[in-house]
Formats: sequence, C-alpha cells, structure tokens
Amino acid sequence: MRLFTKITLTFFLISFIVLSITSVFIFIQSKKLIENEITHKIEAISKTLAKNININNPNLNEDINTLSKELNLDFIVIIDKNQKRLTHPNKDLIGTLVEGGDAKQVLNGGGDYISIAKGSLKRSIRSFSPIYKDNQIIGAVIVGVFVDYLNQIILEENKYNFVLIIIFIIIILILAKILNKNIKNILLGYEPKQIASLVARQNAILQSLNDGIIAVDDKNTITLINDKAKDIFKLALVDNDLIGKNANIIPHSNMQKVLNTKIAELNQEQILNEITILTNRIPYFIDNNIAGVVASFKDIKEVKKLANELIDVKKYAEALRANHHEFSNKLHIINALLENNNINEAKNYCDELILKNKENLNKLLCNINDKVILAFCESKFAFAKELKININLNKKSFLDNLNDSNLQNDIISILSNLINNSIDALSNTENKNIEIFIKNNKNYLKIQCKDNGCGIQNKENLFTKGYSTKGEFRGYGLYLCAKIVANYDGTISVSKLKNGSSFSVILRINND
Repeated sequence: MRLFTKITLTFFLISFIVLSITSVFIFIQSKKLIENEITHKIEAISKTLAKNININNPNLNEDINTLSKELNLDFIVIIDKNQKRLTHPNKDLIGTLVEGGDAKQVLNGGGDYISIAKGSLKRSIRSFSPIYKDNQIIGAVIVGVFVDYLNQIILEENKYNFVLIIIFIIIILILAKILNKNIKNILLGYEPKQIASLVARQNAILQSLNDGIIAVDDKNTITLINDKAKDIFKLALVDNDLIGKNANIIPHSNMQKVLNTKIAELNQEQILNEITILTNRIPYFIDNNIAGVVASFKDIKEVKKLANELIDVKKYAEALRANHHEFSNKLHIINALLENNNINEAKNYCDELILKNKENLNKLLCNINDKVILAFCESKFAFAKELKININLNKKSFLDNLNDSNLQNDIISILSNLINNSIDALSNTENKNIEIFIKNNKNYLKIQCKDNGCGIQNKENLFTKGYSTKGEFRGYGLYLCAKIVANYDGTISVSKLKNGSSFSVILRINND
C-alpha cells in the first residue's frame, strides 16, 4: 500500500473513531437528559394527581383517560390499597390486579418512586405516588410512558446529530484528500523507499566528491558536511563536528551574507587559519523562499597543482608543435634537394638522420635488456627531445632482464620523477643536457641522474612531502622516490655539481 493511501486511511480512521466516540457520548448524554426529563414529568404528574384525586368519582376512568391523552402520556392507572385497578386504558382490566409486582412498595409506605417494568401493555417507565386519606394510604397513582415511545423521542431528538455525523464524515473525506495531495506535493510524489534511496545516493555522491561540501539552512545552521570537508577542516585546525552549529563558527564563512543577499558567490578565496581554500557558495530556494546555502570548496593548493599539470600538458603540446615544425623543415630540405635533382645529397641527408636515431636506439638496446624499462626510456627520451633537451644514457650503464613487475614499476617511477625534476631544473638553461646511469648486479641496483640545470637550493627539505621551489604543491616527485627507496632499504642522495646537480639512488634487490 502506498504511503499516501496509508496516511489518508489513517487520518480518516482516527477522525472517524474520534467522531464516533463523540457521537456515542452525545447520544448517551441526550438519552439521559430525555429520560430525566420524562421521569421528572411523570413523577410530577403522579404526585399532583395523588394529592387531588377522588377515587370515589363515578367518572374516574373517563376523566383519567382524557387527562392521559391531554398530557401525552401512554397511560394513567389508579389502584386501591389492594392493588386492584380502578382505572385503565383497557376497561376490561378494571378491577384486576396491577402487574409488574412493583406496586406493593408504594402501598406499604415506600413513598414516591420510579420503576421500569412490563405491565399489562408494554415495558414502560412508571411513576408511583401514594394516595392518602386521613393519613392512611388508600391507593396509588401510576403514571407511565412506554419505553418504545421514549426511544422514539430519543431518536427524534438525535436525528440532527446523525445528519451532522454524515456531514462530518464527508468533510473528513475531503480533508483526507487535501492532506493526501499536500503530503504528496511536499514529498514530490516519492514513496519512503524512494526517498531513502535518494538520500543514500545523495550521501554516496557527497562523500565521493573530491571537494568539501557544507550546507546550512535558512537560520545559518549547518545541516550537512561531507568527509572531504572534515579533512580540510582538520588540516585547518577547525572543529569538524559542526552539524547543528551556526556557520559563523567557520572563519570567514560568509554563509549569512549569501542568505541575506540571495546572490551566489563563486571562486572566492577563504582563509581557514593558515589554509586558503577556493569556495563557491550557492543559495537554494523552496517555493521561491530561500531555504539555505550550499558551499563547495577545495584547498587552493590542489587547484594550483591541477593548474600546473595543465601547464605541463600545454608545454608538451608546444613541444610537439616545435617538433612538428622541425620535422617540416627537414621535409622541406629533402624536398628542395629532390627538386634540384640532388638525389645523392638527399639520400645522404636521410641516412644521416636515420643514423643519429639508430645510434641513440642502439645505445639503449645494448645497455638495457629489460623490455619494459627499454620502452619507457625510448618514450621518455623522445619526449625530452621534443622539449629540446638532450638525454644521454651513460656508456657504462647495463640492466639485466628483471622479470619483476613490482621492481620494474618502481624503477620507472624513480626514473620518471628524477628526469622530470631535471627537466624543471633546465627551464632557464640554454644547452639542456641530462645524463642517465643505470646498472644492476646480484644484490644492488643503482640509478643516477645528472643535469646542467640551476642546481640545488635546499638539500635539507628536498625529500619532504610538498616541498618545492618551483611552485606550490609541486614537491611530490622526490618525496615519492624517497618513499620507494625506503621500501628497498636503499639510499637516495643529491650532490651539487659545478653546473647542475646529481641524484643517486641505490636499491637493495635480490635476483635469485
């Protein structure tokens, strides 16, 4: 059963039960009031008749029956002290004993009283009053109303209540339908399971984001914070247990400002203690009323790191364009030689180009026997050439076929980071040269990278995570190298050369 149907039925049943209980209570109270009213009426009549009646009146029966009709009573019966009927609506019963067995009490000095019993006619409410003469009871007056008549009066009095009950039931149905529609609109037509699924999916998305997310309601109270935001707050020494707290607890949050202006703030720098973040603050609305603000933010160092990576890609693209230009020039030279019928010169020029590339390749093939490392060196050396950087493999280099994928990956990581570091160091150097030395034996593997770049500025912090002199959030390559070296119980060192620097790595390996 759908949620909206359940809510409607529940609302209807609760309202119907309350209405029914109220109606029953009103009916019971009405019945009591009518019974009391009838009881008081017949009691007053019986008492009055008992004081004023003459039981010796020859027209007693006719007079009493006429009076009964005038007073809208079902019957008035006069009895003597022996319980014999002196009057009765049915003349045939005059002179017979009264039925019900409740007349003895009044004749025996019990005074006025009310009883409910079945007499000669029907079950009725009867009022008994004694008739006195010379302080002696000589008979009694019995005034009665049939119970059926009483019930008829009760139903007649409550017919409007029944109509009201029907009207209220219709109103309840209409209100239930309106409630159903409103709840449906509030929940956007979603069932509880669908809402739970949406919330779970939203939480999963929020936690998977690489940006910090925080949300506040219209009172600037924090209602949501994801794990990335908590990590950033932790680094900034800000309490990350913020749910339910005012957003002003966060330095320079400006969430209240966005709530007031209802205008989004994009790419705003915000300082959290000593950490700078780049923040977007977006207000959100419900029924055209502002309901809160969502802020997404990232450590600005990560943003700059991404920017640096894009710059590196741009440099590579520029290098490819330069290489394309150089290649085009060579083709133009060859084309010009051929157009002038200088076939031999063109052939010699091509052979020279091929020879240079072949010499470089032969050097690698002679010294690097591991195909994975060889493929990496070919691509890395070609990339450096496109940047107009000359990389030479030291003639004394030699590497066996390692047959160890983990070791191969670690060597590639070390070589890549050392070469990248050297390429950065050569940015302001005219004749850019890098020399690579790699050699292994049974127990050790040595890697050395020399360049003629700008040299070392600070050897002490060189392998510290995040340290760099080339821009923020750059110093991860050498830190990664040091971490790999530590796994092999090896050493990594750097020395300053007359022109440039030299990095040396020694790894303890076992080729058995």
